[in-house]
Amino acid sequence: MTKLVALGQIEDPKIEETSNKTRAKVIVYTKTGEVYKGFFVSQNKDFLEIETENNGTIKIPTQRIKNIESVDENSQANYDEKERLEQVNPVRYMLGTSAFNYEKGGNYIRNNPMTYHRGITDNFSIGVGTSPWALVFGIPILYLNPHFTKQLRENVHFKIGLDAFAGTSILEGEGAAAAILNTGITIGEPDLNLTGTIYYGAISGLQKINPFYSLAGMARVSKNLMVVSEGLYIPSEFNDDLSFVFYGGRYITDLASYDFGFFFNQAISEFIPFGVPFVAVTVKLY
Repeated sequence: MTKLVALGQIEDPKIEETSNKTRAKVIVYTKTGEVYKGFFVSQNKDFLEIETENNGTIKIPTQRIKNIESVDENSQANYDEKERLEQVNPVRYMLGTSAFNYEKGGNYIRNNPMTYHRGITDNFSIGVGTSPWALVFGIPILYLNPHFTKQLRENVHFKIGLDAFAGTSILEGEGAAAAILNTGITIGEPDLNLTGTIYYGAISGLQKINPFYSLAGMARVSKNLMVVSEGLYIPSEFNDDLSFVFYGGRYITDLASYDFGFFFNQAISEFIPFGVPFVAVTVKLY
């Protein structure tokens, strides 16, 4: 299997169309970890166009391409073996975020909290939504989640984001708000990574929150399955520090990821040995 083209090599502005009989089979690897396979159709300085089996003809911006490999008929078994599904949700662990971002122009729905996310650029996305508690208690809650990332070097990414909530009780006429700023570093790529995060914030009616920390990771163990874990450490001024652990699995498809995990700490383990179960779903919209 040989390299066909890399980002720096895609310079010819002339689109070259080829017939079905002569089109090469290719594997396209993007900088954010997605892998596409199909028949080469055309290329120019802005886009590479391939014809896939499931999604028809698609155009991939050349600025997103890491490299492309061509596959001959004798390498079909190896070609299929290297295929992997796109990571629909490389941004979220169970609770916190990585230093990867949603795809530019992509639209996503997530249930935890109930949020609509939009990839604005390759480095910036924003989510808006509400919380399930708004439905349970009838309290309007607004959630805002801007997320900025930057690649520092190969397999090292920086992030800074905000989780902001604002709500009010219609019956009591009282409101509350919270804003949690997070910043950290991710080491690895979307299918295998580790992220360290520092959180700062404030809640209305209280003094500012002391910084707290998390360490999270994810790893793909098969074509459709990933394992995800996350530890949260909250120091306390009263020598009663808190720590929590989230762990579970993620099943991914072409258009969605489904998380099934457990929320766990020492106090919870006295009542539920494995922790409190929860489910999170992220769906990519077209």
